[in-house]
Amino acid sequence: MKNLKLSDSGSARVVEVFSSLQGEGVRLGERQVFVRFGGCNLHCDYCDEPETIPIPSGKVWSAAKLQREILATARGRKHESVSWTGGEPLLHPVFLDSMMRWARQKGFKNYLETNGTKIAALKKLASLCDTVSMDIKLPSATGRETWSEHLEFLRVAPEKTFAKVVLTAKTTEFEWRQVIRLMQEVSTNIPLILQPATAFGGVEPIEPAQCIKFLKLASAMLKDVRLIPQWHPVWDLP
Repeated sequence: MKNLKLSDSGSARVVEVFSSLQGEGVRLGERQVFVRFGGCNLHCDYCDEPETIPIPSGKVWSAAKLQREILATARGRKHESVSWTGGEPLLHPVFLDSMMRWARQKGFKNYLETNGTKIAALKKLASLCDTVSMDIKLPSATGRETWSEHLEFLRVAPEKTFAKVVLTAKTTEFEWRQVIRLMQEVSTNIPLILQPATAFGGVEPIEPAQCIKFLKLASAMLKDVRLIPQWHPVWDLP
């Protein structure tokens, strides 16, 4: 995978561009232009965009084509940000650098959604990010441990970063406590969003009582912990 050329400064693989309300995290309800990139370096069992995981996926778009599509999508009503999502957008760091600079010139803020494992890419782009939504990926969902990557990622993340952890019926109490330790080691000021998984493809969400137990435990040790379900399915929006 390391040798695959996913994008360059002039093109990248894009799955779709659309306007919608942000359905997760601290910007819940904010209208954004979503740019969904193809390809991901992880495979989470609760992923609601599984078609974006394979490398390659999506179609090759030039920077000029994507810029035209963003402007056309945003036309007619205010969009606060461009949400760079996927897949994993940080697999396209050179392309993202030019696109984020262009977005700022056009008056958009940059909202980055990431799995929090591509540290080198974040270092190059941190100054261009207005909000970073970083998922803490649990081994029960991905089949691998990424604690060390998340720790290093959060240490170089920009100020306006929040962490989000998706909780399923397979989430263990050991994982809960590991999440809290991770956050404590970096900063107790970073917002932590607990997001019960949306039932999808056989994935079962965490039991409400277990989720509240984690909420109470985390709130006792961290300054800003919020329970925010995923709202796209409720609103019936993409």
